[in-house]
Amino acid sequence: MRKYSFSYLMSRSFKGFSRNGLMSAASVLILTSCLLVSGSFGLIIYNLYVNLHSLNELNEIVCMCNYEKIPDEQLDDLYNRLAALPNVTEVKFTSRKQALENMREKYAQHPQVLERFNEENNPFFEIYTISYSGTDKDAVNLLFTLRNKTEFPEFRNVEDKLETANTLERLKNTILLIFGSFMIVLLFISVVIIMNTVRMAISSRSEEIEIMRYIGATGWFISFPFMIESLFTGLISAVIAFVLQFITYNYLFGLLASGGSSVGIITIVPFGEIWYYVALGFIALSFLTCYIGAKISLSKHIKV
Repeated sequence: MRKYSFSYLMSRSFKGFSRNGLMSAASVLILTSCLLVSGSFGLIIYNLYVNLHSLNELNEIVCMCNYEKIPDEQLDDLYNRLAALPNVTEVKFTSRKQALENMREKYAQHPQVLERFNEENNPFFEIYTISYSGTDKDAVNLLFTLRNKTEFPEFRNVEDKLETANTLERLKNTILLIFGSFMIVLLFISVVIIMNTVRMAISSRSEEIEIMRYIGATGWFISFPFMIESLFTGLISAVIAFVLQFITYNYLFGLLASGGSSVGIITIVPFGEIWYYVALGFIALSFLTCYIGAKISLSKHIKV
């Protein structure tokens, strides 16, 4: 058999895709559905992780200074002493003026609540917010040090969220484990469905493959168009799934933003920040499963 150009083999792939329109459409539909379900579940897990990850902010200790005004140089010295403590990762200072401004922003829709307060009549305190790492024992030791009036007489109150943080951390790990397990099972099912779909599409043309073998076509000449056709099916499915994912995600994002996330109850990651991960995931999953499905199916008819 004479040699054929690459463009000829590619044209055979596209002709085969269009000639078997019904089976090609069914393959695209099934692949798109599996990708859309997998992508939607993956986005749910990612948003769940983002919201649960924010619970790490509970690993903080809030130290409120005495009501008496502390000189600026003493505040700087106090900051350096706090930053030098073991297991302290970050120290944030909030002045009385900044605390008042933060509350004005929080209650911007009700300015009358704070209208009688000003710089001279400020009910807030200087606050040091300390982020820490380490074990629970390290956190307890840090709390003991901060509450020691001999070492830190500047503090009138030291508050922590250690117990709440530990409880929510265990809850976060449990939820992510459960949802992650469901995601793995769903991906496995989707891969099996996609592979079987591609195998069925190729097996339905077994007579065509046998005829080509009888007239002396090489294994590569037979398999190449089918492989390209399968990858083309995967690409079309990935594009359609991505467009549908974009539409549905933005629609739900708008509903949740107007109903809850806008007031800080939940955080929804904008699709614009993660679209490339979704696109790459759809393309990789569709190409890999289509390639494996085509390879397995062709191996039953020819020696590739």
